[in-house]
Formats: sequence, C-alpha cells, structure tokens
Amino acid sequence: MSERTNKTYFCRICGNEVKFVRDGGGKIICCGEEMKIKKEGFDGEE
Repeated sequence: MSERTNKTYFCRICGNEVKFVRDGGGKIICCGEEMKIKKEGFDGEE
C-alpha cells in the first residue's frame, strides 16, 4: 500500500479536498498546482 493511500489532499487555491484511495503513480493536481496532504486538525486557513 502506498504512503498516499487513505490520506486527504487539499488545494491551497480553491479549497477542494480529495480522499486518496488508490495510487496510480501520478501527481494530484488542482487549479494548476500539486495538492498538499491535509494534516489532522487543519481547517484550510493559513
């Protein structure tokens, strides 16, 4: 199982969130930028 599986990723631009269920090896892109892993307790505000 990949390190990315079962983690939630978010877009710093639009706030979209994606639950990673299967690793196909590609990057997770939204709004033209790579999405970041959402840390536990993070609400999307910096």
